[in-house]
Amino acid sequence: MSTLKKNFLYVLLQQFVLLGLPFLTIPYISRILGPQGVGHYSYSFSYITLFINVFLLGSNLYAIREIANVKADGQQLSRSFSEIFLIRTGLLAIATVIYFVCVPLIWNGDAVFFWQSLHLIGAFFDITWLFQGLEQFKKVVTRNITLKLLGFGSVFIFVKDEKDLVLYTIIMGAAVIVGNVALFYRLHEYVRLTVTNLVYKTHFIQMLILFIPSFSAMIYSVLDKTMLGIMSTTAQVGFYEQSYKIVYMISSLINISGVVMLPRTSSLIAEERFEKLRQVLRDGVTFTVFLVLPITFGFLLISKDFVLWFLGSKFEASVRIAMIMAPIIIFKSLGVIFGSWYLVPMKKNKEYTLPIVIGALLNFVLNLMLIPRYGGAGAAIATTVTEGLILAIQLWFLRGVLNFKVGTKKAMITYLVASIVMALIGYQLSSYFQLSFLLSIILKVVIGVSVYVGVLLLIREQIAYGYMKKLFAFKPK
Repeated sequence: MSTLKKNFLYVLLQQFVLLGLPFLTIPYISRILGPQGVGHYSYSFSYITLFINVFLLGSNLYAIREIANVKADGQQLSRSFSEIFLIRTGLLAIATVIYFVCVPLIWNGDAVFFWQSLHLIGAFFDITWLFQGLEQFKKVVTRNITLKLLGFGSVFIFVKDEKDLVLYTIIMGAAVIVGNVALFYRLHEYVRLTVTNLVYKTHFIQMLILFIPSFSAMIYSVLDKTMLGIMSTTAQVGFYEQSYKIVYMISSLINISGVVMLPRTSSLIAEERFEKLRQVLRDGVTFTVFLVLPITFGFLLISKDFVLWFLGSKFEASVRIAMIMAPIIIFKSLGVIFGSWYLVPMKKNKEYTLPIVIGALLNFVLNLMLIPRYGGAGAAIATTVTEGLILAIQLWFLRGVLNFKVGTKKAMITYLVASIVMALIGYQLSSYFQLSFLLSIILKVVIGVSVYVGVLLLIREQIAYGYMKKLFAFKPK
C-alpha cells in the first residue's frame, strides 16, 4: 500500500475516533452543563484560542510546508525544526505572560478563564506539524486518539453536574498537555534539537506573511463566539457553539484530505510536476462535490430530529442555527482543497490571503449588525455568508487552474439535482411516519442514501459509477 493511501487511512481512522468520541461527550456535556455552562466554557475557550493563534502567527501551515520541503536532507531537517520550534516557544512565552496578566485584570480572576491556560501551556509541546510534514501520520493519529480517549474517560468519570465546569476545563486542558508531550517520545529518531548556528529571520518573515490569513480565518472561527459573549448572552454562545460543533464535525470528516495532501502536493511542486498537481486538484474537487452535496442536503433533512436527539430539549434554539450553517459543509470542504492542496503549497500568498481577509472584515461587520438582534442565529448567518464569499473568491482566482471538462461540469450539476431530489423525497416519505427522533433520523438517512444512489444509477452518470466502484465495490452491468 502506498504511503499516501496509508496516510489517508490513518487520518480517516483518527477522524472517526475524534468524531465518535464527541458524538458521545457532546450530548452528555450539553445535558450536564446546560446552555449556560457550555456557553461559559466556549466563551473562555475562544479567548485562549485567540491568544494561541495570534502569537503563533501562521506557523502551523508554514511549518508543515517547510518540513515537507527539506525532509530529504536530515541535517537541514533538524536545523529547520529547531529554528521553527524555538521561534514558537519564544512567541508562546510572551503569550503566556500576557494571558496571566489578563486573567485578574479583564476576567476578574474567573477560574474557568484561569484553567484555560492549560491549552496555552500544551501549545509549547505541540510538534504535530513536524510529523505532518514528514508524512508520519501514524504517530500523530496515535497521539490524537490517545488524547481524546483520556479526555473522554475523565469527563464521564468526574464531571457530574453544573458545578463541575472548572473540573471539565482542567480535564480538557490536561489532556492536550499529555497528548502533546507524548509526541516527544523517540523524537531523536527523526530530528535533533539544536540551538547553535540557527537563522530565524526568514522563518519569522514567512510566518508573518501567513499570519494575515490565519488571523483573518480566526476572526470568523473564534471571534464570533467572543462577540456573542460580549454582545449577547452565554446561553446564546452555548446554542451557537453546539450547532457549530455539529456542522464542523461533519465537514472535518470530509476535510481529512487537506492534512494528508499538503505535504504530498508540496513534494509535487518541489519536483515541478505541475500538470499532475492540477489534475489532483480537479479530481479532488469532483469527488468532494459528489460526497458533500448529498451530505449537506441530508443534514438539512435530519437537522431538527438530530439536534433535539443529540443535544436535548434545552438546545431547541440550536436547530435553526444548525440549519443556517448547513451550507458551510460545502464551503469548508471545497475551501480546504483549494487552500491546502494548491494555494499554500504553491506559495500563492496573495490568492490565499485576500479571500480570508475580505471574509474576516465582512464577518466582523455582519456580527456587529446581526448578533444584537438575532443572537446565535445572527452569528450563524454571518459565518455562513463569510464562508460562501471566501469560496467564491477562491474560485475566481483558480478559474484558470481548474479547467473542468464539460462532462465533469454536467456531473456536478447532476449531483446537485440528485441531492435536491433526495431531500424532497426523504421529507415527503418520512412525513407519513410518527417516529422517535432516532428512528426518524435512521429512516431519513436510509431513504436519502437509497434515493441519491438510485438517481445516479438510473441516469447512468459515469463519473459516479467510478466513485461507487471505489466506495462500495460496485460493478455496473
